[in-house]
Amino acid sequence: MAENHNKFAEAMMESGVQLATVDMCDVSSSSNINAARWGSIRHKLRKAAAEFIGTAILLTFGFGATTQLVLTDSSSWGTMVAVWGTALTVAIYAVGGVSGAHLNPAVSLTMCVFRGFSYTDLPFYWVAQTCGAFMAALIVYFFNEPAIYAARLEDPSHAIGIFVTSRAAGVTVPVAFFVEFLATAILLFSVLATSEGRGITPTDPRFQPVALGITLTAIGLGLGQQTGFALNPARDLGPRIFVAIAGWGTEAFSRQGYYFWLPIVAPFCGAFAGAFAHDLLANPQDKSSL
Repeated sequence: MAENHNKFAEAMMESGVQLATVDMCDVSSSSNINAARWGSIRHKLRKAAAEFIGTAILLTFGFGATTQLVLTDSSSWGTMVAVWGTALTVAIYAVGGVSGAHLNPAVSLTMCVFRGFSYTDLPFYWVAQTCGAFMAALIVYFFNEPAIYAARLEDPSHAIGIFVTSRAAGVTVPVAFFVEFLATAILLFSVLATSEGRGITPTDPRFQPVALGITLTAIGLGLGQQTGFALNPARDLGPRIFVAIAGWGTEAFSRQGYYFWLPIVAPFCGAFAGAFAHDLLANPQDKSSL
């Protein structure tokens, strides 16, 4: 009897060990799945955070330089444009190794269409870029609030130009659209031309941020006066939302006959055109989707 009892106990123990092993395997498998899911989410958020930071860096310096131009006599158009170009270089170096430093919704969508960038990452990038632009406007406004507030009381339409773009006097909507279209096309052509192995003369990717900073400076000096060279939907939309909250209200969107749509739509069209032109004419390795 005792012998039978011992055998029964041993059988139960073995069964228990097997069940425990199965349970532990299930738990381990579930943990691995959860860890993989969290790892994927963390990776996307990490890249989105980099886009947020990079866009904020670019626009904080850019809006800061524009503030100096608008509110003081100690700056010039050329100085302001040079700061924008330098800020782009700094922002790309800062976050390029994490997210690729798109810093621009038009660039991100173009990379999806022409370079196989993940469409699942696209919404994260767009939100991060727009929020980064909003944050940059908030920072610059906070640092210069007394001067900006005084300027807004004197001429609201002049002060708002620190944060959002607009047509210069005498520039029609079609001309403004084409300027933004062409300038963004040049920028995207340059982005692809300076990428490793994708240009007419492949360049060291470590030099690309400098090349793109020079490109933005050239665009600002040569094509910037007509529209303020937005080239970037987030650069204009995020700050428009901010200034609407900060006191300008609906004027942020209604000014110049609801001009706000143009610096959103034209850069997307121009980015596609620039990438298409590059891959059609200047891509020797046929890595594009064409």
